[in-house]
Amino acid sequence: MNYLMSELTAGAYVIAVKDTHTWDVTSYTNMYVLQRPEQTILIDAGLKEYQTAIIPALAKIGIAPERVTHVLLTHGHHDHIEGAALFNKAKKVVHSADLSMIAPPLAPQFAAFTPQAGNFMYAVEDVDGLDIVLVNTHSPGSVAIFDQKSKALFVGDFFCYFGEDLPQGELVTASQRIKRGSCDYVAGQAAAPGQDFDKFMLGLGRLLSYQPEFFCTGHGVVLRQDIQTFLKNMWQSGTQKKKAKKDFA
Repeated sequence: MNYLMSELTAGAYVIAVKDTHTWDVTSYTNMYVLQRPEQTILIDAGLKEYQTAIIPALAKIGIAPERVTHVLLTHGHHDHIEGAALFNKAKKVVHSADLSMIAPPLAPQFAAFTPQAGNFMYAVEDVDGLDIVLVNTHSPGSVAIFDQKSKALFVGDFFCYFGEDLPQGELVTASQRIKRGSCDYVAGQAAAPGQDFDKFMLGLGRLLSYQPEFFCTGHGVVLRQDIQTFLKNMWQSGTQKKKAKKDFA
């Protein structure tokens, strides 16, 4: 399978597998690698058939599958979990609300994130420097993961660019067109809000205090540069449109 691989910053990489047959549209499915002393962390694992791309991609940065120490899932959908079977020495973790989505024989290999203070923060007991935030949109246990070292915010399919072309073929970009389009999409959803949109805005609000340098989605382009402003602009797109409709009524 064809794939793209880019270094976000020292010790942080994105692997995007180009999938032309699983869905009705061609899309990229993203996985991320974080290297730490004595640890190699994979965030999301793709489909089982992506292994033919994941193995050579990891080899480019000197990582064999048995050296992966952790597989952390942003959520429990099959296109993010099946590839975890490759990493037989890794600790595998997902939010407890998504454990039931994982089918045997892989399901018993997964543990749940450890709850922290409050009702939406989580951790992995033997991994430092990661903030895990429940965003509970897309699946009951969808989380975003903020890496304090690389300043990368991994959001899974909470917000992603499924089926969209890469701008100028670039996987990692500061594209203002993509950022404006994202805000316009949120504004459009706010025009006819429902329970799912309210959950999205709740999850987005939980991310506004972070200062990420990368917005790392589950599918497609990775955004860089002034990501906190981008998140705040999306928030304003959702709240202003909703407020305008309420005032008009």
